[in-house]
Amino acid sequence: MVQHIFVAHDLSPEADLALQRADLLARQLGARLSLVHVLAAGGDAEAARARLAPALTACQTEQVELLVRSGHPVEEILRLVRGLEADLLVLGAHHAQSAQGFAGTTLEQLLQGCPVPLLLAVQPVQPWARALVALDFSPCASRALQQAWQLLADGASVHALHIDERAAIHALDDPTERQFQRELFDRLVDDERRRLPTRPLQLSHALLSGEREHCLQTVIAAEQPQLLALGAHSRGALADALLGSLVLQLLHQPPCDVLIVR
Repeated sequence: MVQHIFVAHDLSPEADLALQRADLLARQLGARLSLVHVLAAGGDAEAARARLAPALTACQTEQVELLVRSGHPVEEILRLVRGLEADLLVLGAHHAQSAQGFAGTTLEQLLQGCPVPLLLAVQPVQPWARALVALDFSPCASRALQQAWQLLADGASVHALHIDERAAIHALDDPTERQFQRELFDRLVDDERRRLPTRPLQLSHALLSGEREHCLQTVIAAEQPQLLALGAHSRGALADALLGSLVLQLLHQPPCDVLIVR
């Protein structure tokens, strides 16, 4: 259950958008909200507080805490996420003007070290109505579905997609094999559905065979999700992520808000 949402803010308009998303989610879930800014070398704490004051005033969440810290951004953010027992870390889109640098290696380091789900919020803030979840047979993909299910507002729809890349690699055109894969995925979705809390949400699913990036981009274009949820294995190298380098590609060029769950 998400009870504490943590926003890392780099004083950019993109981070303001992330704060607005976190505020909406906090009110929807009844969670408390913490906002941290890590000062750049020689940064002015009072100037940072003054810059953040209007965004904080606009928040409607009852419990909002502002933290201004000095140090290495990744280390400070992760230390606070762990120490304050956050349940979700929210970031804005990366951008070249960021002194704090929520791009490149900083974003990768946050992904590698973050002990909680990470949400990259890039879209205009309204309750999500459509979510796409990349679902395979791994525990982290299952957790991604469960997390998205919790974060969505009532009435939203969730589309679970499984990509059978192995079939494409081996050119399996045997209808019996394709039917077997489909039955396995149908059974997985049924099992996941039973584990999900009862909520007024719709869950659909599909299996595609082919190259992962092409299949995922095709479904994104068709479904137009507002939230994309991905599972990532807990090993350190991002090359071991569920969708490999595709995870980073989607984060650097997000088609919508992106949720990464270990």
